[in-house]
Parts: sequence; C-alpha cells; structure tokens
Amino acid sequence: MLLPRAAFRFAYLLLFVCLSFPLAIQAQHSVNSDTTVPLVANGGRAVQYIDGLFIVSAILTGENIRAITNPHQEAPYFYTISDDGNWLLYSIKTKTEKITYVHDLTNNGALKQILPFAVESAAFNSNVHKAFFIHSKTFWGSQLAAYDTERWHLLAVRSITDLTSSIAVKADGSQLLAAARSVVRVIDTETLKTEKVNWETSRLKGLVYSPTDLHQYASINHKNIIEVRDLVEDRVLHTIRADGGQIEQLAYSPDGRLISLDNANNLTIWSLDNQAQQMRKNGVRAFDQPDETRLSVLEEDWVSVDYGIDSLLEVQPHSAFMTFPIRSVGMMPIPIVAYSPETSLLLGFGMSFVFSPSVDTSLAAPHFFRPSLLTPSVSYGFNGQLQGMLASDYFSKQGWHFFNRIDFLKNNRSLFFGLGNHIEKRANTVYHNNVFSWEGALTKTIGGLFFAGITYQIRHDSPLDFDASASLAVPDMEGGFVVGIGPVLRFDTRNNLLFPTRGYYVDLSFTRYGEWLGSDYEYSDLKLDYRGFHLLPILTTGTTLAVQALYHGTFNGNAPFYQLPYLSADRILRGVWRNLYIDRQAIALQGELRSNFSNVDPRYGYVVFAGAGDVAPDFFGGYDPDIIGVFGVGLRQQVIPKLGLQSRIDFSVTTKGNIGVFGGVGLTF
Repeated sequence: MLLPRAAFRFAYLLLFVCLSFPLAIQAQHSVNSDTTVPLVANGGRAVQYIDGLFIVSAILTGENIRAITNPHQEAPYFYTISDDGNWLLYSIKTKTEKITYVHDLTNNGALKQILPFAVESAAFNSNVHKAFFIHSKTFWGSQLAAYDTERWHLLAVRSITDLTSSIAVKADGSQLLAAARSVVRVIDTETLKTEKVNWETSRLKGLVYSPTDLHQYASINHKNIIEVRDLVEDRVLHTIRADGGQIEQLAYSPDGRLISLDNANNLTIWSLDNQAQQMRKNGVRAFDQPDETRLSVLEEDWVSVDYGIDSLLEVQPHSAFMTFPIRSVGMMPIPIVAYSPETSLLLGFGMSFVFSPSVDTSLAAPHFFRPSLLTPSVSYGFNGQLQGMLASDYFSKQGWHFFNRIDFLKNNRSLFFGLGNHIEKRANTVYHNNVFSWEGALTKTIGGLFFAGITYQIRHDSPLDFDASASLAVPDMEGGFVVGIGPVLRFDTRNNLLFPTRGYYVDLSFTRYGEWLGSDYEYSDLKLDYRGFHLLPILTTGTTLAVQALYHGTFNGNAPFYQLPYLSADRILRGVWRNLYIDRQAIALQGELRSNFSNVDPRYGYVVFAGAGDVAPDFFGGYDPDIIGVFGVGLRQQVIPKLGLQSRIDFSVTTKGNIGVFGGVGLTF
C-alpha cells in the first residue's frame, strides 16, 4: 500500500494473542495449611508448609528433621529447596514487603541470608555452587540474578522481561535457559548476557536440561504437552501427549529418561530411546531428584523405587509419543491501516492461515519447505470503497500446486495518468467502478523442481465512471469481461517459500484472452519472472541477497488499460504509484539485501533494496527510454515462529521524487 508524501501516516500493528502460565519447577506459589499439597523435594529432603511452619523431613526415613518458623503472618509466596538439599528458600510478597529468607539445612536450619526481593523462579547448579533467581517482578520487567551459594554474594544481575516464568541450568553450568511465553533465551551464566533467542511455536514452562545431551532440553507447553528440543538444530525431537492432569514437575534421570508428575498425582517415566512409557504410578504426591538407579517418591509414605528393574515397570503403549507426521497451523492476524489519495483512510482486517507440510518431527528438516496458505481479508476506504480478498496457495503431497486469488472491489476509486513513461503525475483523473477478479494456476511437479500446468483469469469491470472534468483522453470506458487461459512452466529450487535463502525461481506463462472463452477483449499476455536467492557469509547468519527480473508484455490484440503491464509496489518497484507507469510492455530489475540485526535474536531484521524499470509500447522497436529508479530500506519482524513469515514496513524514494511507505505480511518477492 503506497502513501504519498503529504499523507505520511502509516500505522502498522502486530497482534500477538497469547497467555502465560508461570511455573517454577519444584516450587510452591500458592500455599495453605492443607497437608495434601505437593511437597518441595530435593537432595534427600522434603519441605512442606503447615500452619506457619516449614516442616523439613528426610525422604528415605520420613523422619522430621526440624521445623522452621515463618516470621510473617502471610503464607510464603514461593519456596523451594536447592538441588543438593542444603538450602531452603522462601519468599514473602505483599504490597508493602518483598523479602526472601535463605536457611542452611546442614546447620539446623540456621538463617543464612536475607535477600531484599521476592523470588518468582529459581534454578540451582550445585556443582559450581550457584543459584539463579527471577525476582522483583513488575509490570515492566523482572530481574535475573546469580548468587554464590557458599557465601550468598551477588555475582551478576540483569533486567529481563516480566513474562519470564521458568529457568533451568545446564549440567556443566555454562548456560541458563529462561522461558517467557514462547520465547526461550539461552543465557551465559557468567555474564548473564543473552547468547541466543529461540522463538517457539508454543508457550513453554517447566524447562529442564538433559544431563546426557547438553544441547537438549525438555519443557511443558500451554497444551500440557511435553516437548524435547535440540538447541543446536532448533527443532523439536519428541512430542509427548501425557494423559491425566496438568503436568507440574518435570525432571531428567541421570541416564536421560524423563520423569513427569501431574496434579492428579500421576508419575510417569518416559524412555526417549525407545519412545515408550516405562512406568506409571498413581497416587504420587512428590518425587526427589533420581540418582543412577533409584527414584524416591511419596505415596502414603516415602518409598524408593528402582526404575531400572523391568519387573517394576508398567510398560504402556507408545501412542503418547507424537513422532508420526503432524500438521501444524499458524495463524497471523493482519490489521490493515493505510492511506492513499484514492481510498483516503483505509481500515480492515485479514487473517493468514499457514499450513505446514506434513513432517515427521523425529527427522531432520526437509530440503524444500512448501507450506500452504489461506488468507481472507476485508477492508473499507473512507471514500466509500469496500474491498474483499481471498487467496489460497495449496501444495499437495502428490506434488500438485493450486493457487487462487479472488478479489472484489465495490466502488473502486482509481487514478488514471495516461499511457507511457513520459506522463506527468499532476495530470490525472479519477474513475469509479466495481471489479471482480479471479486468477489462479494449477500445476503438477515434475521431479520436485519443475512444475507445469495452466494459468487462468476471469475479471469483470463495471462501466468506468470518469470525472466529468477529465483532461486526459480516457480509453476503455465500457468495462466488461476479460477471460483467459494458457500454459505455465515453473522451475523452483527455493529452500523455503516464506523466507528463501538459497535457490532459484523462474516462472514463464502465456495467457490468451479471446471471444471463444467469453472475453470481451482479445489479446495475448506473456510474463517471465526470474528470482534468485544467494546466502552470503557476511553480517549475520542467514544474510541473503535476493534478485528479481520481470518482463511483462501484451500483443496480438488490444487489452483494456487496466490489464496492461505496469510498474508499482504490488508488482516490483516500491515507491511507484499504481497506474503511473503502464503500457503494452514493462520490464524491471530489483535487488534486496536481507539480514537480521543480530544472531542473538533473529526475530527482527532489515532490508536494503534498489531497483529500476521502464514501460514502452515495444522495447524491440522505437523504444524511447525513461528509466525510473527506486531505492529504500525496510524493517522486518517474524510473525509466526519457525516458519519465517515476516511482517514488513518499507520506506522508498524514486528518482522522480516519489516517496512511499508500504506495509504487509510476507516477502515482497
């Protein structure tokens, strides 16, 4: 959508509708005197809060070791035990007081330290004597702090989003994971600087690192599904749909098995090697971190279970592991807010549905990523225009590609400048009409790279109503039907349709419009569209140089002026007004450098682009060049995790003095 200089008002919105569900592993946020609430257990000790007392007991014997009195009337906002069982932490959080107490369980529960904040989530690395806290949560953010657990000195602190709900430490102590809804940050434990940001397809909590594969972690998502991820390849390795209640605790065994406990007191051990439930026990209130062979759980009393003995395992069906091909759907709301001299203020709304191709989540990513898309939208211009659109782009498993786009414009209001490349922008006239258009293509793949099929178009324009004061000669006022069909050949090696970084795309189509199809106009239309994508080892990972060349010509008849080739933002050159450059033939070339601002957070990026083009009655005879150049910059943001679908806003300037601002979803080419 192009906005002129005098109306530089562009509002571009992104709607992210998501919820967060804060959870701290092995921590209790809402506490009461009910003795059946889950215990906090770690390092051979268990703690439960009852009537103002923290009751510390030994897990294996059940013996109460000591009781620690809460000096406040309020129940603790948070409490937990360190992984080695040496430290009890609990926080008090009220409107007037935020404080955390640290007690030494190896020294009769003596008070060791008082921290001036309330903890939201905690993670420990006992091997290197460190504790990490999310604390001091406000509407604007939280703090991430690292402490030395030998003397409880502050080592480092940084600000982090207030949505951060769960943290976990890698076994070697080198990295920390922090989840804030669907964003997972990989953080250096020494400096607390973010090393990488992964934007996931679901909202995560309950993060836990694998002790056997330091690049792997497990989490619980907002649909109560366990997901095991590879941080290096940035993909899901296992998806486990657990039956029962809401999963509240997740842990790895030393040999790499997963252990989960839900709020219905169901404990399950999952083997990731053979993708099976290896044990399921009911009535479990809590469990301690397992050692090499034994797992201690609390049923009616603490019992120790050897989870490695097959006779004690209740093997379940493998159906909980969702490693069969699944189809995910991404949804992206598209607010439409724009301004143009034809429509005045334009407001509307659309929705893009992105259907990922069926992929086995246990396998590596496919070489070609070809998702299907469905995008409906409707908008209203305050000059009385109503616009509706429905676009579909479908790829079948059998190699068929079916593209359709239907547009309806009620009281369409457009500017006519005349034909050719020597027109004056100030000399124009306005016309009104209603437009219905249906265009598409049906192709079949040949060897996975070549596509062949047919392309077609049906369009009807009501009679064009030009302003009475028009000073230009206005052609084709009758409107009517244009109906055409013809062959299309395509070569496509792009590695990703939504954000290609390698490969080529060549599209050659010929469409014949004629009376034999019911068309009121008879002519031929030829298009050649070339695109190349080249990954560059500069700037940041994924930096891509994209190049496009386009030729569009009509011959063997007379096409209505609104069907003639043209140069504009929706075609190839951002910054050029629609209908400003139209003629029987058009040619253009553009290049775009695409990159991210940093390797740490690939959600945000930018582009730098330039292009040139011209129109003429015939480039091969009597051509009088008047080439127009365009250059500009743009901002990008991912809108659907992992798919590469981006929102965009571009600022452009032409060599003839036009300034444009454009927005949308998806790449320009």
